[in-house]
Amino acid sequence: MSPMNFLHPNILWFLSLLALPIIIHLFHFRRHKKLYFSSLKFIQSFQEEKKAIKKVKDLLILLFRILAVLFLVLAFAQPYTGTISNSAATSDSLIFLYIDNSNSMSAKGMSGELLSQAKSNAKEIVSQYPASQKFIIASNELNGIQEHTLNQQDALFEIDQINYTPVQRNLNTVINWQREVSSKEKKNNHKLQKINYIILSDFQKDFFHLENIKNDDDGIYNMIQFQPQKISNCYVDSIWFESPVHRINEENELFFRIVNKGNEEIINLEVSIESNDLKKDLFVDIPGKKSSKHSVQLKNTKKGPVFGKIEIRDQMMYWDDIFYFSYTIEPSNEILLIQGEEPEKHVLNALETEPFLKIVEINQKAVNRNLFKNKNLIVLNGITDISSGLTADLVSFSKMGGAIFFIPGENIKTGQINLLLEQLGLPIIMGKRTTDLNTSKVAFDDPFFKSIFEQNDESLNLPYYHQKYSCDYRSNTAIPLMFLRDGSPVFFKSMKQAFAFYSDLSSKSTDLVNKSIFPVICIRITELSKRQSPLYHFIGQNELIAINNTSKSESPIKIKNESSEFIPKILQNGSYQFIDLSGPEAVERLKDGNYSVLLNEFIIPLSLNIDRKESSVNYIEIENIKKSMQAKNIKNVEVDDFSKNMDLSKINLNLPKEYWRICIFIVLTCILSEILISKFWKN
Repeated sequence: MSPMNFLHPNILWFLSLLALPIIIHLFHFRRHKKLYFSSLKFIQSFQEEKKAIKKVKDLLILLFRILAVLFLVLAFAQPYTGTISNSAATSDSLIFLYIDNSNSMSAKGMSGELLSQAKSNAKEIVSQYPASQKFIIASNELNGIQEHTLNQQDALFEIDQINYTPVQRNLNTVINWQREVSSKEKKNNHKLQKINYIILSDFQKDFFHLENIKNDDDGIYNMIQFQPQKISNCYVDSIWFESPVHRINEENELFFRIVNKGNEEIINLEVSIESNDLKKDLFVDIPGKKSSKHSVQLKNTKKGPVFGKIEIRDQMMYWDDIFYFSYTIEPSNEILLIQGEEPEKHVLNALETEPFLKIVEINQKAVNRNLFKNKNLIVLNGITDISSGLTADLVSFSKMGGAIFFIPGENIKTGQINLLLEQLGLPIIMGKRTTDLNTSKVAFDDPFFKSIFEQNDESLNLPYYHQKYSCDYRSNTAIPLMFLRDGSPVFFKSMKQAFAFYSDLSSKSTDLVNKSIFPVICIRITELSKRQSPLYHFIGQNELIAINNTSKSESPIKIKNESSEFIPKILQNGSYQFIDLSGPEAVERLKDGNYSVLLNEFIIPLSLNIDRKESSVNYIEIENIKKSMQAKNIKNVEVDDFSKNMDLSKINLNLPKEYWRICIFIVLTCILSEILISKFWKN
């Protein structure tokens, strides 16, 4: 059992006041009174009995007075049990208190949102300590400001300032940050011995990672789990259009997927879709623990940027109820047609059938990098050889999101051409061979041919090939889309937005240009090549956003909407620029919504959403939290779940047990007892 200690031991000198009630007793109760009576014969025995009772009464009054003075002095001295090193009156203890303020803590608990409950709980814990106790209050920001030690009053203020943040952390990061800060504190304060880590979180499975945590024999860990009242949530996690091409006065089907994380089916969920001046509402059903795909038709009435959002009416979490998207309607699609030494005239004829296309035709020898600006597709028609400089420019164009359509000539030189094909993700050419075979299979299931032909249209007149270029496509990630009867492919698309025929288009090699499928393929490539900024981005992801900045202005590029403005980090790669939104500053300052990227004038629309990782409702069970921590050789761990009637005294807060309140209660009891004896005990 811990020995009794006193917070203010000097006050114990006032115990000398115990002599005061004894002195009063000796002088007050020794006084004699004269009684006049005619005869003492009968009164003498009665007086002896009364004297004995009065003596007991006086001794009880004396006892209560002594006890009242004794416990009054003890109350001011503030007795407690526990080692003196754990007392908040010394400087050898530090309390780390982490509050999870991620978006998942916005779920509804028993008495409000989980974050609100966690903050109230944290303030209650802090208030139990004396005013001189030192704290470090942290949340998901984990920045330099949160490394500072605070007294009780400042700690309560900082807890009030904590609000939701899109910054996502895991337990591994939080504990390692706390230990790093505690190491710095120990260097600055050599008396610091005891450290208490208190972590308040909902403990999502994505949050609970302990990979790099080392053992800890000294630290005391208290974890309180806050769980929502109902394990349920639904949200939109992705959207896409039927066609990548958006044209004025044409409808395009917008698809979106809604995920239901709850066990129960959601009936008649209200969904609102807005796009510029257009608004549509619909009601959908989503099975429990599943996702469902839905769509609406959107019609574009004017060129320029289109900003939209999809909003649902979920009852458990609100932060992920809106999904933002944007795109641009342009009057034309600009194509650069580079004519090689052996160009095929049918290529230009096929492209000119589409009035939406704006074609710039140029000879291979006259190409320069400036011609690539504002182009979405470069067609290499009848190329037999290519320079290293043009290869580098084409690769840079591809990395910026541009598409490349390669049509070889009859007598190609494979050296430099294979270097280009390899960097575009296409199979390299190994030689030319005679085939004399019909095309027997087209990959109608691939999105490339979607909505063009009827599924497995046997009436389609497919081309015949006399000869083709062979390639080792099995060791490549490119997707073959047309096959000859022997199974060898003649048309590929790569994952890097590159397309290629593996045969020249001369009559010696194939009759492809005379078939209806040829102009269809050419136009389809132009449609898929329409360079659009992605419909949406997630804040904080390591994804670079390409921008076509033709301005020579030295002004910074800005991301702006009606409520905020932000200057992003810009990365330069040759003549191309990229916006980087992965840094902590972007995560902390940007909110989800629709923005415009500006440099004196509009460049591109930009839609930002918060990562849906926090939308999960999968939580770690309390037993597993403790077992996992102990498996990492963290010995002093206490885990509890939050409830309305939660008893914080059960939590190992490393506090001394104080007795001054008990002393005050005893003082009041003694005073009341003396009054009752004096008033109602008659001699």
